Parts: sequence; structure tokens; C-alpha cells
Amino acid sequence: MENAPSNRHVSDHLANERTFLAWIRTSIAVMTLGVAINRFSLFLVEIHQVVPEVRQITNRHVEKLGIGLVILGIAMLCGAIGHYLHVGRMIESGSYRPANRLVVGTAILFILMGGTALAWLF
Repeated sequence: MENAPSNRHVSDHLANERTFLAWIRTSIAVMTLGVAINRFSLFLVEIHQVVPEVRQITNRHVEKLGIGLVILGIAMLCGAIGHYLHVGRMIESGSYRPANRLVVGTAILFILMGGTALAWLF
């Protein structure tokens, strides 16, 4: 027979860690998208110099979008670290409560960002 785990919250901590790793993957993806958009903006600048007829006005803020996505990815990672540590402490103390406001607030923020991006595309 195997020995019982010494910590009764092992599965809760492992679930917390999986959630943290998902946030890490998401923040890496957001930062990678930001770098790709930033590099693409350099391509647009270069092609504008070679082919001046290409409209540059619509692509003026693309570089800033890329930088903003990298900053967003870093902010997401910092928030994930804080949330991981906070949830770990709450699990150990037995006082864990879901962060409903944080979840809803994050969803609303991303809905607003998506709506702004959609409006910008049209």
C-alpha cells in the first residue's frame, strides 16, 4: 500500500499550478504575437520606401500595437504570479473562495479590447 500524501491539498495545489502554467502559455503567445506584429510593421515601412504608392496611413499605429501586446503579455504574467501565490496561500489556510470579480473583470476587459480592435479594423 502506498503512503497517503502528507498534504491533503495536493490536488488543489496541482490544479493551481496547471492554471498558472496556462497563464504562462497565454502570456507567451500574446508577447509572441506582439513581436510578430512589430516586425511586420517594419516590413510595412520598408515596402513603403520601395513602393511609395502603398498606403501607409492605415498602418501608422501597428508598431505601437505590437509593443502594447508585449506589455500586455508581461502584465498578464505578473498578474498570474500574484494570483498563483494568493490562491496557494488561501488553499493552505482553507479559506479559498473563487475570484468571481477578477474573472468577470478580466472577461469584460478582453471584450472591450476585442471590440476596440474590431472597430479599428472597420
